[in-house]
Amino acid sequence: MKSPNILALVALLVWGGANAATPNLPPLPTLPPPPPMPAPQLTGIQGAVLLDVNSGQVLVAENAEKPLNPSGLVKLMTAYVMYQAEKQGLVPPQRRVHVSNEAWHAQGSRMFIQPHLPVTMSQLEHGLLIDGGNDAAVAIAQTVAGSVGGFVDLMNHDAAAMGLQHTHFTNPDGLPQPGQTSTALDIARLSKHLIQAYPQVLQVAGKVSYTYNHITQYNYNPLAGQENINGLGVGLAAKNSWYLDVSATRGGRTLVAVVLGAPSRSAAGSDASALLDYGWNGWQNLPLYKAGQVVAQIRHVDWSPEVMEGVTTRAVVVSEPKQQGVGLHTRFIPAAGLKAPIRAGAPIGTLSVRWHGHVLQSVPVVARSAVQPAGWFTRLLHEGESWL
Repeated sequence: MKSPNILALVALLVWGGANAATPNLPPLPTLPPPPPMPAPQLTGIQGAVLLDVNSGQVLVAENAEKPLNPSGLVKLMTAYVMYQAEKQGLVPPQRRVHVSNEAWHAQGSRMFIQPHLPVTMSQLEHGLLIDGGNDAAVAIAQTVAGSVGGFVDLMNHDAAAMGLQHTHFTNPDGLPQPGQTSTALDIARLSKHLIQAYPQVLQVAGKVSYTYNHITQYNYNPLAGQENINGLGVGLAAKNSWYLDVSATRGGRTLVAVVLGAPSRSAAGSDASALLDYGWNGWQNLPLYKAGQVVAQIRHVDWSPEVMEGVTTRAVVVSEPKQQGVGLHTRFIPAAGLKAPIRAGAPIGTLSVRWHGHVLQSVPVVARSAVQPAGWFTRLLHEGESWL
C-alpha cells in the first residue's frame, strides 16, 4: 500500500511522492517580536499567570506550576459545578434551598443564610461569588449532590476533564484542608473554562456588593467596579497571603490575571492591574482560521475519494505581541496509522502553531467528510492520474 500524500494548507507541506494541487490561500499572517514594554515586575508573590481567554495562550507566567493551597479560589470550581447542574435542569436558579446546620455554621466568610430563612440557588450564586460565602458553598454542594463529599467528587471529575493536572479539591469552600492543592496556571485555565462554558458568571462575580436579608456585603476583589472588570474570585490563604483572580473584557477580548500570595489585598489588586495593562497594551489578538476551515489535505490512492480535507474544530486565534513582525510557522501533523474507512468528524491530526520555535497552540483537525476504501478499479484510476 502506498503512503499517503499530505498537504498542510496552512504550512504548504507535501508528504509522499505524488503531486498534490495547492489551493489558492490568503498569505500567512506573521507575528512580531516580543513587545518593547517589559512584563510587569511582581514582588513578594508566590505565583502569577496572565492568560488570554480568546486564544488560550499564557502571556505571563511566574511560578505558574508551584503547588499551593487554592484557598477561596476553590469557589470557582464550585460555581462551575453549580452552573453545570443548572444547565442540566437539576437545580433551577429560582429553586428554594434547604439550609442545613452544617451550612449555617460554616466558618470564615459568610452570606449569613439560616435554616427556615428563604434562599434560592440564584441568591446562593451571588453570595458565593460576591460575598465569598462559605455557607453558600456548602449549601450549593448539598443541594446539587446531596452531600459535600459527593459534590467534591464532581469537582475533581471536572478538574480532570479540564486537564488540571496539579489540582485536587477536598471541599467546596476553600477552607484549609490537607490534600487541597492547585497552581496559578490551573486556576487560570479553570477560569477560562468557567467563562467560556458559563459566561453568565461575569454578570455576577464583578459586582461591587450584594444584599441578602438586609445585610449588604462588598466584593473582596479590590478591582471590582472598575472599567472592564467582571470577576472572578478572592482568597486569603494566610494573614499576609492574598489570592486574586481577576477577569476583564475589552473590545470582545477577555483576559484573566491570577496573583497568588500577595502580601495584602491592595498589593494583589495592583499586581493584577499591572498584568492586565501589560496584556492590553503589549499584546493583540490575530484571528487565523475560522471554525470548520480547511487547513490540510491528505491524498491516498487507496481511498475514495482520493483526497480527504481536514478542518479545524474551533476558531484559531493567536495572541501576538504588538510592533513589527517575524514569521509565524504552522504545520499539520497527521495522526499515525490513518486507514479508511474514516468517518466525517473523526480526528486525523493536529495543527501546530509555532512562534520562535515555541508551540503556541495545538489545534485538533478532523475529517471534513467521510472516506471509504477504494475499489480496485478506482485505485487503478488514481494510480493513472498520479502519473499525469
